[in-house]
Amino acid sequence: MEANTPQFDPEPDWKPLEKLVAAVHLDAFMHMGHVGDIQLYKHRMTRRYLNIDAVSGRCFQLSDGKYSPVAPEYAVEYVLEAPWK
Repeated sequence: MEANTPQFDPEPDWKPLEKLVAAVHLDAFMHMGHVGDIQLYKHRMTRRYLNIDAVSGRCFQLSDGKYSPVAPEYAVEYVLEAPWK
């Protein structure tokens, strides 16, 4: 899926994130908008994005201007992992 300019959401959809991430981590995310059905969440410390399709629950990684599907386990681990380790 081609990456378009993210659209701002005055009322963010937190449900996809709540279904995928443990409650203890939810406050560490900011909602950055959406591209189509893909909700964009940015981790406050790692600055990495967790991109979740609000309809299917699938995760995506942005690379070379395209969203490619990735395993949810990988996406969550990547976003929560400290890049400075």
